[in-house]
Amino acid sequence: MDEKETLRSRSARAIASRLQHLQDAVAAGGQYFDPYVSARAQDDLRSTQERMRLGTDITVVALVGGTGSGKSSLFNALTGLEFADSGDVRPMTERPSACIYGADAGELLDYLAIDYDRRISHTSELNIGNERFDKLILIDLPDHDSVAVNHSLEVERLLPMVDILIWVLDPQKYADQVLHASYLEKLTARSHVMLVTMNHIDTVRESQRDVLLDDLHQLLARDGLADVPVVTTSAMTGEGVEELAQVIRETSQRPSVNALTAAAELDAIGRRLQFNVGMSEVDLYGSQRDDVVDRIAQASGVGAAAESLRNAGATLFKTALVRPEKLGNSMAMAIRDSWIAFIKQGLPEVWQKAVIHEVASSERLRNGVGNAVRSLELPRIRRSTSWLLVIFGLLLAGVGFGLAIAGLPFYTVVSRVGVALGGFVLATVSYVLARYLLRRQCNRLAQQYESAALDAVGEVFDQSMVVGPAAVLEKHRITRKALEIFSA
Repeated sequence: MDEKETLRSRSARAIASRLQHLQDAVAAGGQYFDPYVSARAQDDLRSTQERMRLGTDITVVALVGGTGSGKSSLFNALTGLEFADSGDVRPMTERPSACIYGADAGELLDYLAIDYDRRISHTSELNIGNERFDKLILIDLPDHDSVAVNHSLEVERLLPMVDILIWVLDPQKYADQVLHASYLEKLTARSHVMLVTMNHIDTVRESQRDVLLDDLHQLLARDGLADVPVVTTSAMTGEGVEELAQVIRETSQRPSVNALTAAAELDAIGRRLQFNVGMSEVDLYGSQRDDVVDRIAQASGVGAAAESLRNAGATLFKTALVRPEKLGNSMAMAIRDSWIAFIKQGLPEVWQKAVIHEVASSERLRNGVGNAVRSLELPRIRRSTSWLLVIFGLLLAGVGFGLAIAGLPFYTVVSRVGVALGGFVLATVSYVLARYLLRRQCNRLAQQYESAALDAVGEVFDQSMVVGPAAVLEKHRITRKALEIFSA
C-alpha cells in the first residue's frame, strides 16, 4: 500500500470514529434537540455513513451554477462529450448528468441517485490515452437558481455528497446576493475542496478582466473564501478549460479528499448539535439533594418528633411525643421550585423543559412525604429497666437505714452512720444509672427515628423529584461527552 493509500486508510478510520461519536450523541439526545436539527443530523449522518461505506478512492466533482452560467457547456468542454444539456436562456439541466473516469462507480451513482440514462463512462477504446482524470465522477448539477423548485432541491440534496465543488459563475450574475448568502457563505468549512471559475470570460474585454476578477476576489473574501482558487474559462473558445482540469486533478489527488469532505460535513453537523447541548449537568445525588431532603423532613416535623424523644429521657415518667405532620402546601411548592431552579442549571431551553417535565407536582411530593412520615411509627420508650434500678436503689437505701437503726452488723454510731450512708450512695448511683440509661436509650431512639424518617423522605423525594430528571441528565451527559470527544 503506497503512502497515499495509507493516509486515505487512516483518514477513513478517523472519520468512522468521529461518525460513531456523533451517532452516539444523536441516539442519546436526539429527542431533546430541535426537531429540525435532529432530523437533519440523522439524515446527514446516514448519508455520510453510506458515502464512507462506498469507499474513499473515487472523487465526486460537481459543477454548480445558476441559469446562464454555462456550466453544462463547461461540462461538455471538460469531458469532450456532448452529453450535458446546454442552453443560453432557460435552465436546461433538469436532471444531474455524470461522467465516470476510470472506476466502477455503479453503486456510488446509485447512492447519488443519478438516473441511469444520465450516466456516461469516459473510459472506452475511443478515449485511450486521452483521459483527463482517473477514479473521478464529474457531475453537472441543475441550476441552483432555477424557477423549478425541484431543481434547487436536487442541488441541496447533492451538495453534501460531493467531494469537490466547482462554482461556475458568469460576468453578469457573479455578485448575486442569493448565491453568496444562501450558498457560498455557508460553505467556508469546505473551502479546501472548492474552486470558482469565472466562465464566459471571452465576453469580457481584456481591459476589464482584472477589475472583474478583483471584485470577485473581494466578494469571496467577504464570504470567508479568500483562499479558494479562481480560474477563468470559456466553454466556447476552450480558454482556461485545461487549467481548470489541472486544478481538479491536483485537488482530487490529495490524500483522502473524500474523507476530508466527510470530515467537513461531520464538523457542520457537530456545530449544529453543539447549540442544543449545555456545558455540564448538576449532581442530583449530592449535597444539594441531602439539604433539600433535610429541609423537607424538618418542615414535616421530623426534627420536632426526634427532639421530643430526646426530651423524654429527662424524666422517668411517660411524656407526650410530637408526631410529624403533612408538609404545608406553600412549603411543598417552594421546595419544588427551588429544586427545579437547581436541576436546570446550564441546560439549553429544550433540555430544561425535559427535566422540568420529569419533576412531579408539589401535591404529589406533599402527599408522598406525608404518607411516609405518618406510616413511620414513633419508637416505644422502655422505662422498665430504669424503674427497676430506681426501686433497687430505694431498697438499698431502705436496707442501709434499717441496718443502721437495728445496729447490724455494727453497734457503734460511726459504723451505723457508715452503713446508712453506704445505702444512700448505692441508691444514688442506682438512680443516676437509671437516668443515664434512659437518656441514652431516648437519644438512640431519636437518632434511629430521625435516620429512618430521612430515609423515608429521601425515598419519596428521589422517586418524585430525582429519578426522572436524572434519566434526562444522563442522556445529556452522554450526548455532551460524545460531542466533546468528537470535537477533541
